[in-house]
Amino acid sequence: MAAKADPGLSEYRTKERYVRNGFLASFSTFTLKLTSAILSNSLTIFTDLLRNIGETIACFFAWQTMRRIAKGKAGAYDYGYGKAESLSSLLVAGVMVISLVIALAGAIERFRHPVDTHRVELGFFVAVYATGLNTILWRRKLRIARSDTSPILESQWHLFRNKAMANGCVVGGLALDQAFDGAPWALYIDPAASLVVCGFLAYSIYNVWSKNAADLLDRALDESLQLVILRTLAGHFDDYVAFHGIRSRRSGKSIYIELFLEFDGNKTMADVQKTIASLQAELESHIAHSQVVIAPATAKVV
Repeated sequence: MAAKADPGLSEYRTKERYVRNGFLASFSTFTLKLTSAILSNSLTIFTDLLRNIGETIACFFAWQTMRRIAKGKAGAYDYGYGKAESLSSLLVAGVMVISLVIALAGAIERFRHPVDTHRVELGFFVAVYATGLNTILWRRKLRIARSDTSPILESQWHLFRNKAMANGCVVGGLALDQAFDGAPWALYIDPAASLVVCGFLAYSIYNVWSKNAADLLDRALDESLQLVILRTLAGHFDDYVAFHGIRSRRSGKSIYIELFLEFDGNKTMADVQKTIASLQAELESHIAHSQVVIAPATAKVV
């Protein structure tokens, strides 16, 4: 008998398409930004190029992760596909950290030894194009992420929001640099704009890391969800003898809950199973994306 197709895979194929489009968009501006960075001697454009390189590599690995998942090849992840998603999202943050360090070093050097920029027109128009493109992708990914929570899409919309804002800063920095060309203090506009771009990078790194590191370390459920579990158990107080512990973990958008309850030894297994089914249904209806397992136990689980 043929195995049934995993209904979740079609969802991941849709996500894979959005992540792939993000990678292609990042890659499409790479050559133009490289050319403009060489021609202009602008640190702002160079920092934006570094950011683009790091984010393109990160988007590529995120795409490859989603391709693997969409093909159903993530069986090694015992708690589903969420761990692969979280790990890929942290890779995005790791690549951006490298870009941030290089960009900050360059900005400090330019403040110490200012250099005049020239022929920034290509970089300006590339930044305008990239701002519009990344804004469209940011809004699209945000809409999808809100309809179906996913660590990769969550990190992707944060990434493209910061890409759009950073590109906007590049546009503003280059415009000011050209508007006040010739003024002694105008030499510092370029490294200052580069630092602003670095700020967006740092904020993006923090967002991605804070949202995914805890899930990989199997963070316990939030207190509000623990209260939901305790209220549900209180409502079934007469259906079991003792409560011997709870375990919980997250994997992407999924929440896994294990409850260990002791039941009256005089009850039949059918009665115990009826109570378990009732508790499972109630908890899963109150906690979105949850999978609840209730195990009979006679001692506290450590």
